[in-house]
Amino acid sequence: MGSSTFTDLVYADDTALLLPSAMDATTSLKSFSDSASRLGLNISWPKTKLQNTGSGPKPPDISVDGNTVESDKSFVYLDGSLQSSDGQCRPDLTRRIGLACAVLTSLKRIWSEKRLTLDTKLRIYQTRVLSVLLYATDTWTSLSADVRTLDAFHQKCLRQLLGIRWYDRVRIEEVLQRTGLISLSHLLSHRRISVFGHVA
Repeated sequence: MGSSTFTDLVYADDTALLLPSAMDATTSLKSFSDSASRLGLNISWPKTKLQNTGSGPKPPDISVDGNTVESDKSFVYLDGSLQSSDGQCRPDLTRRIGLACAVLTSLKRIWSEKRLTLDTKLRIYQTRVLSVLLYATDTWTSLSADVRTLDAFHQKCLRQLLGIRWYDRVRIEEVLQRTGLISLSHLLSHRRISVFGHVA
């Protein structure tokens, strides 16, 4: 930022080293490992990954103190988000939709249960399905096509909750009105604004 150069990002027990080359990564990781061991800390080498963020080829795997550090185009980070070397969110979005769909399917009996009110079903949907779908989305670099994909999945879920079949001609606005929910594009905008409020 400005004239400052960041060399690392640290959060709790996670560290990201920002380096110009794979050779620098070998040297820096060796130094990092030595410093950590003096404090009684160990690096989890299987969880340590090398990734090129931006343009250029995938860097080669490196070895540090006999431990192989793999180079990946994408990997699942500790928080469960898929980190992609191109910086796009599409791979993580696809993964999140798959996870949310699995949760939605596992709750199929609840959606068809006549004794549960719509309000109860919507609360379950918001806490179980939307929380999985939208995890870390406020930090995505999403394109309009990505947001449209999220909105389409959201509509599919809400239609299932309401018992609307694909051949029923019910407009998106009516589905949102019946449920009292907003589109995910609006929800994402609100979430991003709140993140910027905390950062600023």
